[in-house]
Amino acid sequence: MYSHVSLEDVDARELEDGAPILRSVGIDLQPEEMRPSVWEYDAGEENVFHRQGSQEELYVVLEGSFDVTIERDDEREVLAVEAGDYLVVPPESWRQLSAREPSRVLVVGAPNVADDGIVED
Repeated sequence: MYSHVSLEDVDARELEDGAPILRSVGIDLQPEEMRPSVWEYDAGEENVFHRQGSQEELYVVLEGSFDVTIERDDEREVLAVEAGDYLVVPPESWRQLSAREPSRVLVVGAPNVADDGIVED
């Protein structure tokens, strides 16, 4: 019928030193069509420059602010986003988030596939 979880009840995982903290809310919610996660960043922290194999991603800035670098077809743009902003990035666009302050972002990927992130060589 539905699934529910409180973010504070979702385990925080540190994937590697210096990387943002991941809260995989999708593991608890088990959605069929999307893959939601919450990432928590310290000021100055950034994720790897990457794109997705097939997932379109929705970014919702919950707290703080980011500089988001987006690149496609040799066109690169840096976009400033802050709490309350929404951003959709197609799978073929490269992206990287860099936190300007302690920040939290909800990322919803669709379709719900295993991690299909592709990093730059």
